Amino acid sequence: MNDIMETKLRLNLIFFGLEFNITTVLRELRTLLKFNIFFLPAIAACYAATSYVVWNRLSANAEQDVMETARLMLETARAMRTYTTTQVAPLLDQERAKAERSVQNMEQVLGVQMPAALQKAMPRLPAAKEQRILQTTRQQLANSVHPQQNDGPEPQFFPQSIPFYAATEAFNYFRGKFPDFMYKEAALNPTNLRDRTADWEADIVSYFRENPSKTEFVGRRDTPSGSSLYLSTPIRVDSETCLSCHGPADKAPPEIVKLYGSANGFGWRLGDVAGAQIVSVPADVALNHAAAAMKTVLIWLAGIFAGLYLIVNAIVFAFISKLVPAPAPQ
Repeated sequence: MNDIMETKLRLNLIFFGLEFNITTVLRELRTLLKFNIFFLPAIAACYAATSYVVWNRLSANAEQDVMETARLMLETARAMRTYTTTQVAPLLDQERAKAERSVQNMEQVLGVQMPAALQKAMPRLPAAKEQRILQTTRQQLANSVHPQQNDGPEPQFFPQSIPFYAATEAFNYFRGKFPDFMYKEAALNPTNLRDRTADWEADIVSYFRENPSKTEFVGRRDTPSGSSLYLSTPIRVDSETCLSCHGPADKAPPEIVKLYGSANGFGWRLGDVAGAQIVSVPADVALNHAAAAMKTVLIWLAGIFAGLYLIVNAIVFAFISKLVPAPAPQ
């Protein structure tokens, strides 16, 4: 019987020589190829499964980060509402009261005290002509201080003193840096029709009315431009200050009724949920953040799995001769 023919390759280098048994190497490579028929799909499946898990985690984290940003914006808007109610509005009322008192004092001086002083001084004038001039001056002064009722200045309304308006306008400055975020103080019965709830916003307000213990609601909705995430909190009528403008229309400041009319924004009751603060953002914002992070993760995962694939193949190739016996001679 003849021995199996073997092909050998000898390399003579400067300091040493190497000899390869080509037949043995080819046999081991065929065995390694059979191993990779199972190992390569397995490592590819592990790579795909790991990528899927990482993507889900990154997507969830990206949505959570976006919601945390929205929550920070809501807290800022709520702080702006409180600041407006507790500081800006009382300050405007105080300045208005000062102006009214100043006008009343001026009217008292010019309309009462000065005419009385002129009337008292008239008998002391020797000439009748001088008395008539002084009498005419006194009468003109009295007439100028007491104009007709319709000629008086009307009270001026400052929307900056309204929490709805102040919070919305303050958020518009936020949008300079966060243009994707939208904010609205949506009310079922607002004075400014700009703040009236849309259908989906009315559902949120109804949710807070039906669940008075809830302080926050997070959701997702479909829009013509794609999916959108939103975070909302209730707007409750928790102060008599609110009812000074939104109570019965006949008791509201006349300047507000003149500006907005008497059909909307009145009849609120203490303790009711009047509306909701809503911050919405396209879901693509979170997905784009997750996709940007996923690209880096995929590169690292590909490097790790490629390195693992090469290491395992090197180990298997090194031990094939021990694990797979050579064919017996014929």
